Amino acid sequence: MHLFRPSRSRRRISRRAARLQGVSSTRSRSTACAEHGQALVEFALILPILLLVLFGIVQFGLALNSANDATHVANEVARYAIINENPSAKSLQEWGREQLYTNYTNALNTPGKVCIRFPNAGKHEIGDPVLVEVTSTTNWIPILQAGPSTVLKGTAYMRLEATPTYTEGCNP
Repeated sequence: MHLFRPSRSRRRISRRAARLQGVSSTRSRSTACAEHGQALVEFALILPILLLVLFGIVQFGLALNSANDATHVANEVARYAIINENPSAKSLQEWGREQLYTNYTNALNTPGKVCIRFPNAGKHEIGDPVLVEVTSTTNWIPILQAGPSTVLKGTAYMRLEATPTYTEGCNP
């Protein structure tokens, strides 16, 4: 004996009602349960939101990497500045800028600048601090080349180990 099964008389009544409406009971049940394509419609509604979130995560990661690169280049330039060494024929600031803008960063960031400063005015002697600042701007929507942007800055402070022969200032 089934406790939750409708009685035969009820099933007959529901079949009769369906016949009066012109639909057989099995056909009305299968038509009511037919949901072909529902998942595709729901996926099409959610896909743009998922892609926007994914794009935001990737763009944030690239901006974070660019900020890390700016700090790394500032440290490299400061190391060369404190020992009074220039790794190329160009100025130390130009060399730092070339190190910063390689590969993908040209598309994501606007060309920035590398600045070398001596916070203590006057003579630049051994033991005096050197400040190197690397700044650039990243666009959050690089496809449009417009929209919100953020200034990325990397700084490094170090002490002179040799008397500098280079000039302080920023690259042009």
